[in-house]
Amino acid sequence: MDDEVGVRMNLHGWMPVRIAWRDSGPRVEWILLGDQRLVDPFFEQTLQRRMHHPFHHLFRRETTLDEMTEWTDAHPGTPLKGLVYHMSRCGSTLIGGQLMALERNIVASEPAPLDDLLRVPLRQPNLPRETLIRWLRAMVAALGQPRNSEQAFYLKADCWHTHHIELLREAFPETPWIFLYRDPVEVMVSQARIPAVWTVPGMLHPAALQMDWADWDPAQTDVYLARALAKICTAGLRAARQVSGGLLVNYSELPEATCGRLLSHFCLREEDVPLLRETSKRDAKSPMMPFTNDSAAKQSEASKRLRAAAATHLLPVYEELEAERLAHIEAEAARV
Repeated sequence: MDDEVGVRMNLHGWMPVRIAWRDSGPRVEWILLGDQRLVDPFFEQTLQRRMHHPFHHLFRRETTLDEMTEWTDAHPGTPLKGLVYHMSRCGSTLIGGQLMALERNIVASEPAPLDDLLRVPLRQPNLPRETLIRWLRAMVAALGQPRNSEQAFYLKADCWHTHHIELLREAFPETPWIFLYRDPVEVMVSQARIPAVWTVPGMLHPAALQMDWADWDPAQTDVYLARALAKICTAGLRAARQVSGGLLVNYSELPEATCGRLLSHFCLREEDVPLLRETSKRDAKSPMMPFTNDSAAKQSEASKRLRAAAATHLLPVYEELEAERLAHIEAEAARV
């Protein structure tokens, strides 16, 4: 039987989908997900499919953040076993798909309500840090509620959430994390092909990227992108040096890293390896298609201007990341 909180406000089967701002302040919107697993490459895709049904337009729920916290205090959810931070376009969706293939896992890939919550201080700059941490723990517990007796929860953050590693480590001090990155030219080419919405100010506030409106020049979008990516990578490098529980992973190590270095780091099992490898044969964003390595194609496609922007703004921190990663691997090998 549910406890008093659960009786008064039963959120079993409901999933937070966003934080909406009302006159009274931020409110959490929920839709009924029932026992459906998050099986799409991105959190938003599962929700979009659910929203095709008229029920979800007519029947939604709203709570305050404190009400969500009250409920999750009584229903703490599945334990958070791993956080995936990344540079963008560098294989994080592949890792998410591998983790998702294991039915005992819940994987939330770039969930919008977490991003909404991390941006609350932009609108409430005087919000106490302890309040934000309490809400973060509640949001993760709400996202990680078991629906089919799952045993572990993994969270893939948006790329700009790398700037919040210290905050999230404070909220989840025991949870292992990784920062995933890739050759700067290949990431830049991917963004040039299909620009992410966050690369355009107005779609995402520059402050979320630790940039400023004055940094944007429509004639030099490649420079804005390279600088934003460099700040993300710098945050990942700083965290690798200063924040416990982390691991640097280069795209070049995928997909085998999940079957090797990440196996124990993310509390996976030896018997998971065959399924992890099988899953890696499919395209992460289009699982019906086979995976093909496109590094060579991206390198050949890069323009001189793109290479110059990458070399000026991104290459130095990329080389530092590589030195840090290789030094850690060497140290680990020496301990064995």
